[in-house]
Amino acid sequence: MNPDAKPPTPPLPRSGAVALAAPRLVGREDPRSRSGTPDEEEGVISWATVMASLRSWWAGVVERSPAWSVSLAVHAVILLVMTGWILRHETPLRLHLDMVFGTGPTDGGGDEGGGAPAIVVAEPEPTPPQPDAAAVDPEPMALPLPPDPTGTLSATDAPAAQPAVPIPDMTAGLLAGRGAGMKEGLLRGFGGTEETEAAVALALEWLVRQQGKKDGLWSLTGPYNDGGSQENQLAASAMALLSLQGAGNTTSSGPYKGVVSKGWRSLLAKQLPEGNFDVGPLPMLHSLYSHAQATIALCELRAMTGDPAFEEPARRAVRYALAAQGPNGGWKYEPGKNGDMSVTGWYVMALKSAQMAGVDVPQETLERVSAFLDSMAVENGSRYGYFRFSPAKPAGSVTAAVTAEGLLCRLHLGWGREDPRLVAGLEWLLAEHPLDYENNKDVYAWYYITQVMHQAQGSQWKRWNEQLRDTLPKNQVLKGRERGSWDPSLDRWGPFGGRLFVTCMSACSLEVYYRYLPLYGAVPSAERER
Repeated sequence: MNPDAKPPTPPLPRSGAVALAAPRLVGREDPRSRSGTPDEEEGVISWATVMASLRSWWAGVVERSPAWSVSLAVHAVILLVMTGWILRHETPLRLHLDMVFGTGPTDGGGDEGGGAPAIVVAEPEPTPPQPDAAAVDPEPMALPLPPDPTGTLSATDAPAAQPAVPIPDMTAGLLAGRGAGMKEGLLRGFGGTEETEAAVALALEWLVRQQGKKDGLWSLTGPYNDGGSQENQLAASAMALLSLQGAGNTTSSGPYKGVVSKGWRSLLAKQLPEGNFDVGPLPMLHSLYSHAQATIALCELRAMTGDPAFEEPARRAVRYALAAQGPNGGWKYEPGKNGDMSVTGWYVMALKSAQMAGVDVPQETLERVSAFLDSMAVENGSRYGYFRFSPAKPAGSVTAAVTAEGLLCRLHLGWGREDPRLVAGLEWLLAEHPLDYENNKDVYAWYYITQVMHQAQGSQWKRWNEQLRDTLPKNQVLKGRERGSWDPSLDRWGPFGGRLFVTCMSACSLEVYYRYLPLYGAVPSAERER
């Protein structure tokens, strides 16, 4: 068979066939009444004859018409064709539906009355093409906060001490910086870089790989290298979720919404009616630490999503926290015991997160916390000790970590950023405890120093951030199985918390630019320079 040969032309249908039936002239005799004569003789005109007549007629019209009318007709035809093409090719609007989580039947894993709201884990979604980051220049963000009236602060030019004042009524909006759009503006305005954000992205990827395939929880001891010395799935899961949510991931939004949903489904199924979480055996000293971290994460989730399914679990967790406050106004390892500065720092943040979520916190509870801070204060309130072993003695074990916690609590409870006690404490932290990865590695202290410096802003934040944004990304693991994590070796708390603890503390520190908006309305430096 010759592939180039043309197929034979099929014979044309006879006159009267539907496919090529020729028109008949009006007034002529119906050819069907006659027989035995050709088509032309029957009065049937072919299509070719008709088209030739039309072309001849049109040529005559064009010859007799002025030039302007021909041009007008041609352009009208072109416009009609273009209009039809645009209407035909207009991109149709597509309705996009996002599922939100409502209350549902409890998961069978919870105790009676303490089951988790039904959370559906979203299936992985295809990632849409992303625009070139270099081509996207977000508009500067106008923060919903008053401008910074002071600019920079120092220990020498700070005004006289100010009395404690109520916190401005903007608590519920402190998490707004995590949203798309605002996040990019805050990152740039507060001094973050492409390197800090890339480090956060790698850290979250590592955390996602460590989530338990069956139970959806995380572990302090593995499956990664250099795990902690004791298992605590509640603390591990709470810290992982705090890191993921700090970058804007929730159960209903963000690239890791399925991961977050799976984690919360498991945790809330294990919440008891009293509000605490029964997530396996916990080391004796970890119980209240872990509950505070889980409460922060749960209240943040409620505030970020507005989902009513999380309201009652958040209220139960906060009620347990309130009931656990000790006689001296703080929290320690067991409910109802005199508190220390380390555990109390987590609980103050839990109470502030509760307020962000719309959960009431009694004023009396906050006043007792303020009295506790007074009892832990040394150097006129510019530094803080870990615990006060005797009413007759000052608080002992003054460290960078608990001093940063104490100062951060003071800001959350009403101190102004200009208070000289705060400024003196920040200067002490900068001078005595720089971010030294080789000789003084303490990510727990750096986590709290980063938060309090960011809340204070001014020159102290600028000097601290110059160390933060360079040192942490530079020391992140960039190859191999643990790519995206930080090595816990040489860290003060590394042997206890392990790789996951060190990685979560580092990731949350690098999210500081947008994780919480400043309490007292500091405007990003990029905005002040405009």
